[in-house]
Amino acid sequence: MELPVEDLELVHALQIAPRATWTQLGSALGRHPTTLAARWERLRAEGRTWVTGHLGTSGTRGCASFIGLECRPGHREEVLRRLCASPEISTVEESARAWDVRLTVLTRDWQQMTRDVLPLVRADPAILRSRVTVATRLYAIGSNWRLDVLTPEQQLRGGPERPHGAVPPHLEELTAVLQRDGRATAAQVAAATGTHPTTAARHLRQAVGTGLVAVRCELAQEHSGHPVPCQWYVRVPPAQLEAAVRYLRSYRTLRLCASTTGDTNLTFLLWLRTPGEILEVEAGLQAAAPGVQVVESDVGVRTHKRMGWMLRDDSTATGEVVVRGGEPG
Repeated sequence: MELPVEDLELVHALQIAPRATWTQLGSALGRHPTTLAARWERLRAEGRTWVTGHLGTSGTRGCASFIGLECRPGHREEVLRRLCASPEISTVEESARAWDVRLTVLTRDWQQMTRDVLPLVRADPAILRSRVTVATRLYAIGSNWRLDVLTPEQQLRGGPERPHGAVPPHLEELTAVLQRDGRATAAQVAAATGTHPTTAARHLRQAVGTGLVAVRCELAQEHSGHPVPCQWYVRVPPAQLEAAVRYLRSYRTLRLCASTTGDTNLTFLLWLRTPGEILEVEAGLQAAAPGVQVVESDVGVRTHKRMGWMLRDDSTATGEVVVRGGEPG
């Protein structure tokens, strides 16, 4: 179910520069801008690919947490529905192992996590138990993964992340607009925030350029050529952590890599072509960091919600986006 190469080239270009203009993309890919825009609208309408924004976790800002849930027998579906409807929960994945459901939560800080998210989980009578793991450092996130279809000459160059300044006004409303459409224009942001388009453009540059808001191009996993998601929790000797991360970053489909609290100190998630690659990944990690211990590896069953976007059984986006501060888009 992998997409044609012309579509994959466009997705790869937008992974690198998700807010690039069609003129910039046309110049890089050797295609007419109108042709690329039409191709993108078709792919987006089919739910195969989309650009979205979310709360950034750069520097000291933002808190990323991972929650494993065990549901009462027969209650998994209702738990999934409730969690997917919650804007506080970024990603909801059905698991194949001890935990029925895995959650990814991005909050402004740990206090927001304990105040707005943990009570949702602890008060749910259909949840038997939960395990919370907090990221202490993020080495890779979903916006870092790349397809491998463009030549170096075709790849746009992104600018360096600027230092944090003052948080722009209306950041929550701006983030909600970008979550629905990561390529939203300054005029669209202005309409949502009640500001002048010139002011909205400045706020956009500040929020995205400093990492306060992260923007990424997503692709339906079943169309990526790597339909098997697997997440690991491992223990790595501190002296070997850098080597382990360097090895994992060699995988273009690395969706997550983070130092964590708890019984393990590193978690990572890869999209793979087949389950047979799991052993290859673990063997390579063992060679790079001989002291590593794999505590848990978990093949995902289905992602129901990814960064606020609701997904179908076939991993395509439905078009429904659950955002903070407003109705689903």
